[in-house]
Amino acid sequence: MPANQTSLLQVRLTEAEKRRIKTLAASQGLTLRQAAVQAFETWASQLPSRAPAPIPARDTPAASDLEKPAHPDRAAKPRH
Repeated sequence: MPANQTSLLQVRLTEAEKRRIKTLAASQGLTLRQAAVQAFETWASQLPSRAPAPIPARDTPAASDLEKPAHPDRAAKPRH
C-alpha cells in the first residue's frame, strides 16, 4: 500500500479505555493515530521471529521421539 493511501481501522472501546489511550498519547505528545501506529510497531517488534525452526542434529533425537503419547485403551485392559 502506498504511503499516502490510508484505510479506516475501527476498534470498539469503552469510554474508559478510549480516555486512557488518549491520555497516554497526549502525555507523550502524540496524536491518537501516532500512538496507535507506534503501539503496533512496538508489538510487532516483540513477536517471535517467523524464521523456520532449526533442523535438529542427526545424532539428537527429535522431541517427538522423547515423549511418546500414552495409549489410554492399553491402561484400561488388565494384564493376564
